[in-house]
Amino acid sequence: MGRVFGKLTAIAILSAILVTGCGTSAQKNGGASGAAEGTSTTTKNQLTIGITNPPLMFNPIDSDGSGSSGAVFVYRYLFDSLVKTVGPLDYQMMLAESFETDDNQTFRIALNPDAKWTDGQPVTAEDVAFTINLIANPKTITTQRTSIKALGGLDAKGRLPEGVDSLSSIKVIDEKHLEITTGSPVDANLIYERFSDILIVPKHILKDVDPAQLNQSAFWRNPNVTSGSYKFVKYENKSYVELAANEEYYRGAPEIAKVFIKIMPAANIVAQLQSGELDMNAAQGTGNIPAAEWLTVKTFDNVATSEAQTRRYNSIEINMERFPDKEVRQAIAYAINRSMIVDQLMPNAGELQDGPYSNSHPYHDENVKSYSYDPEKAKELLKSSGFDLKKPIELIVPTGDRTREMAGNIIQQNLQAIGLNVKQVNYDFPTTVSYLVKGDFDLVLSSASSLMDPDGPSTVYSSAGALNDMRFFNDRVDELFQQGMNEVDATKRRAIYTELQGIIQEEVPVVTIYSEYNLMALAKDVKGKGGVIDGMHYDVNIWSR
Repeated sequence: MGRVFGKLTAIAILSAILVTGCGTSAQKNGGASGAAEGTSTTTKNQLTIGITNPPLMFNPIDSDGSGSSGAVFVYRYLFDSLVKTVGPLDYQMMLAESFETDDNQTFRIALNPDAKWTDGQPVTAEDVAFTINLIANPKTITTQRTSIKALGGLDAKGRLPEGVDSLSSIKVIDEKHLEITTGSPVDANLIYERFSDILIVPKHILKDVDPAQLNQSAFWRNPNVTSGSYKFVKYENKSYVELAANEEYYRGAPEIAKVFIKIMPAANIVAQLQSGELDMNAAQGTGNIPAAEWLTVKTFDNVATSEAQTRRYNSIEINMERFPDKEVRQAIAYAINRSMIVDQLMPNAGELQDGPYSNSHPYHDENVKSYSYDPEKAKELLKSSGFDLKKPIELIVPTGDRTREMAGNIIQQNLQAIGLNVKQVNYDFPTTVSYLVKGDFDLVLSSASSLMDPDGPSTVYSSAGALNDMRFFNDRVDELFQQGMNEVDATKRRAIYTELQGIIQEEVPVVTIYSEYNLMALAKDVKGKGGVIDGMHYDVNIWSR
């Protein structure tokens, strides 16, 4: 992709997007062009969804190892959490029948008495304790450690201390009741939101697996004992995932019998929405509709469309070990024409992004430092730093999201214009994630999202953050995240996170660029939410058509 489009101007890039419209993609995928306008070609008692990022496996303990966002979208059908975020500061019970605290430190949890695994075994308090202790085990490769870091008894990196097998802050009372205790009083919303991301896994299936070998377990490639509204049937690698209704689901058997999640380029999602081969796009960052095609999608007679701001944004992650000089990182930030990217690639469907909190986030500081397009200043910073302009730099741009691919081309041109020797390389999303996890990269154009609670970005920017691929280590940032998590006064918390944003923007471990709106299309005969950011999977059992 980099070699083909590397010398195109931004206008030419946009034209390329518009020319490769829905009709061409439909013809390439066969059968789509023959569907009558306004009709659906899917079976009435099934739902067919389009995503762009292929899963590798379905391990909710390690989303990176599973292939990130595509896997997350799938395994949320399979495994339930105790509680679910369904809107800003709006939490609904799932496996938990109640989740209460009197002092914001000890939380009493009662599990739904009808919750059971698909092999008939009950979901128990032991399963919850096992899942949390598995995440806390230092041998476990996990992206969920930030979700439990408020609990008492963990070390500074959110792990079990050496020689400790289980957390004393988890107390199993009986089969359906337990208590968890935080290290100090915290905002209860922080616990509810964090625990929305912890999907409970079956102890009786995984108890004998060595935590160090968890990702190698065959179970994650055939997760046949689950608690969610749908059961795993099969995964045709990089083609589709088939799910079937869990008829014994404790919250009510799903009304739609089957769900097919098809993996394809974003342009094909548009074509198959038009033809009726797809009922919806996943949206949420894993099934995006290209912004330049959004107006076209809104004309389709067979789908209802909606759009919303998100807490997800695209940015350039900078490997701090390879670019330790702040002036070089700031030069990269000043070199990028972010306004051009937004105006030309996502007109009326996106916005500029500054800092670790999206514009829609209540803790976003509107006065945070912003890097305007200033190539001359970028050149001055490079000269001042003494950076070797002959040094080869790789910009990794994941495939599958056309808007991001085109943004990558513009960014490559911008960086070359200030004298940097930048080559773009393209990998699918799981391969890109593998390079991030290993730290084997220079620059990566990636996406991230945040919780509503302001502690969310600690996953990316704290030294122990599971997604701190940049290797960004800043003692003051770590201190502020810890202070913010332990502070219950809203005014004091805001001051803490305002300071934190300022430091992150000054140090530039990440260049935040743009946030696309969540663009959702859903077949008009489907009664459901579509690909909303918060709570899409919460009530899929009552979706119907």
